[in-house]
Amino acid sequence: MNWGKALALALIAFAGMMTWFVIKASQNPEPLVTEDYYGAELKYQGRIDETARAKALSAPVAIALTRGSVQLDLPAEMQGRKVTGTLTLLRPNDPRADRTIALPATDAGGYALHDVQLLPGRYNAMLEWQADGIAYYTEEKAYVQ
Repeated sequence: MNWGKALALALIAFAGMMTWFVIKASQNPEPLVTEDYYGAELKYQGRIDETARAKALSAPVAIALTRGSVQLDLPAEMQGRKVTGTLTLLRPNDPRADRTIALPATDAGGYALHDVQLLPGRYNAMLEWQADGIAYYTEEKAYVQ
């Protein structure tokens, strides 16, 4: 076999391999980009703004977890303001232990929630709350002993 035939076979093999990759990529059922990219970007920008507002407060939100309770201490600026929200606790190694807790309206500056069954370990705590119509967002890692 001379070098011309070897080169032709190499190019044919390369073209066949590239064709196979294109066919496999087109059969991928998962979209790589959302169809509503602009709307998703606006929501993400809203989350960035909510996080910036929460960081601008005098103190961060303190989240304390135990096996049977959740304690949230809001910054001093929230005292006397009507606060509502949602606390989402995601457990990275066991999604069955995830919890979403709706926070009732309060003006006490914090929450003490009992009868919450949590497993020991790490949780990603995501707190979305509103005070007088202004939205805030805080995310942190929390541990249950």
